[in-house]
Amino acid sequence: MSAFTLAYRMVPTDAEMAAITSIVRERGATIRWQTSLTFGRAYALVERASAECRDALRERAGSAWVDRAIIALAVSPSVDEALPALLHALGGPGRPLGIRLCEPVEGGIILEWDLERTSAEMILDLIDIEIARFTARRVNELLTPLPLAWSARIAADGLRAPEIAPDRILEHLLEDLDAAG
Repeated sequence: MSAFTLAYRMVPTDAEMAAITSIVRERGATIRWQTSLTFGRAYALVERASAECRDALRERAGSAWVDRAIIALAVSPSVDEALPALLHALGGPGRPLGIRLCEPVEGGIILEWDLERTSAEMILDLIDIEIARFTARRVNELLTPLPLAWSARIAADGLRAPEIAPDRILEHLLEDLDAAG
């Protein structure tokens, strides 16, 4: 997959986001931003980037640079007592392979992981197992824009509908038609 993520631990200024967007578009790549004021984070998905674009962004974005696409999810259980169990299961020594960050935030955790290494279904099932011990519910907030192939895979897995594929997603097909003129 020719996509990667910029993961900001705070919401960058409009000027910084405009500068990053300019670097991407001037080099023929695409970028989609998603910010969460609630969690003070911002993520950008960059797709179809040349090596020159990647290098320019790596230099500009610094520690926000992630060399692959990731999923970031804020999980807020209804019972605060479930938080230590979530942190241990998802951030401790036995955590799933794809987890790159499991960080506590007020009232929840933020997870970042690589879908190529660990499925969304596995992560969500693990969360549900841990919070069930506390008879808790959860509220999730997706913090990252996702590559189309990942959105299709998550939908196909969740709906048990393997026929769902990027070339069958209506919104994507309409975007292509709109771009063609």
